[in-house]
Amino acid sequence: MSAKRQDTPLANSVFDIGGGRPKVYFVPLDRRLLGVFYYEGKEYDFNFSKLHLHVKTAFAFEEQEDVVHWTVRQENTHAVMETEIFCRKKDMLLVNYEAPDGSKKHNRLWNGGNGWGTVKLYEKEKNSLTLVDEIEATHVGCEYGEYDR
Repeated sequence: MSAKRQDTPLANSVFDIGGGRPKVYFVPLDRRLLGVFYYEGKEYDFNFSKLHLHVKTAFAFEEQEDVVHWTVRQENTHAVMETEIFCRKKDMLLVNYEAPDGSKKHNRLWNGGNGWGTVKLYEKEKNSLTLVDEIEATHVGCEYGEYDR
């Protein structure tokens, strides 16, 4: 990752967004994402299960002709992270996943490691947002699949 504004590498930073359909007491929830950004050693946590953070997440996935495209906006009581990632389909695997019990629950499971895009990180201050950084992200690991119900 390199900082777009400063054009210098971030030596102590990483972000991760993941999710699925978690179960609580064997009851599946709707699609959920959780994310975290360690920005130069400072943690920004966007985990929906940490109720005190009041995490809100909006996300979309679009399969286009040549690329797949993710947009994710995550917000907690202290910060906002806006992520937009692309990956070329020719660089990805369309995985034909079969579960150990023989069932096939994912029909379009994309997986790749050459994604690119931007991450905008903001800190909240009263009723305003202050941009911490806009990061150009490359070589992003990307995966997406809908679980058939």
